Amino acid sequence: MRTALLFLIIGLTVCTFCKAQDIPVLPQEKFRHHEFSVSYGFLPITDANSMAEECFAPVLSFGVYTREKTNYGALSISYIYRFNRKISLGVTGGITGNKGTASSLYEALDENTKDNRRYLYVLPPFRWHWFPRPKFSLYTSAGLGAYFLRNSFGGEVFHKTKFAYQFSFLGIEYGSRFAFFTEFGVGYTGTIVAGGRYRF
Repeated sequence: MRTALLFLIIGLTVCTFCKAQDIPVLPQEKFRHHEFSVSYGFLPITDANSMAEECFAPVLSFGVYTREKTNYGALSISYIYRFNRKISLGVTGGITGNKGTASSLYEALDENTKDNRRYLYVLPPFRWHWFPRPKFSLYTSAGLGAYFLRNSFGGEVFHKTKFAYQFSFLGIEYGSRFAFFTEFGVGYTGTIVAGGRYRF
């Protein structure tokens, strides 16, 4: 009885070992530190300010000053270095702005004086993935930098450099080497941002 039990245990052990040998072992995916991304942002803070100016300026000035404009969102390009799966740091550059016309009863303005504004911005964003999964992640990011304004008003051109920012309280990412993402926040890259990332 003991001999039969011993042979049974040996047989089960051999079968288990042979079966384990047949199961392919998947290699662990290489961690990629570098990341390049392109995104488009809807309603950056520049567009929000322009919309507020268009709505409230005529009211506050009792119709003296009016402005009509067309906004075109924000286009951004980023390079990010990933220290690990949770912490990343990099640089984002982009362009946003709006085109419009302005008029005033007190100033010597033509009825359709051109008022075009272009913003170039540079932000070093910090990103924290607080819910990382193999192909899905939730994160928060923040960036502080500067913007460079070129305002073409009538026949004159004005330049201004000021503080720029972007805070995205929620980012949703899906993918691994190629990933798609959506962010929700406030700042110069947009209130709702969507784009793609490539890691190498």
